[in-house]
Amino acid sequence: MTCIFCHDISEEAILYQSRHFKLVWDIDPIQTGHLLIISKDHFTSLSELPLPLLHELAELEQEVITLMEETLPIDGVTLLRNDKNLMDEGTHFHSHLIPRQKGDGFWEHITLHKSSYSLHILEQTMRSR
Repeated sequence: MTCIFCHDISEEAILYQSRHFKLVWDIDPIQTGHLLIISKDHFTSLSELPLPLLHELAELEQEVITLMEETLPIDGVTLLRNDKNLMDEGTHFHSHLIPRQKGDGFWEHITLHKSSYSLHILEQTMRSR
């Protein structure tokens, strides 16, 4: 399958580029001003990003969120990242920057099938680091 992020984003659609990432409008926005930060290389997970790219991503997210908060009538930004099997087919790792207003109902409308599994191994591993 062809990755749309690797092959189908036109230069005109790119709002900004850093060395390893590009910034575009989301084509199916949750809210007006919804942006995506997409890695230029095809990674399937945040855990695959080399540390220098992870730092670049964090700096870019901070820069874009600051600009959003300074230029849009919003109360903040929700940052979400999609990776691995949670991504839409034909995409790769990316971050969503969603402009928000207090009381907009964002979290109230999310419904998930609650999974039941032990967190013991994760907790034990984190505590022993």
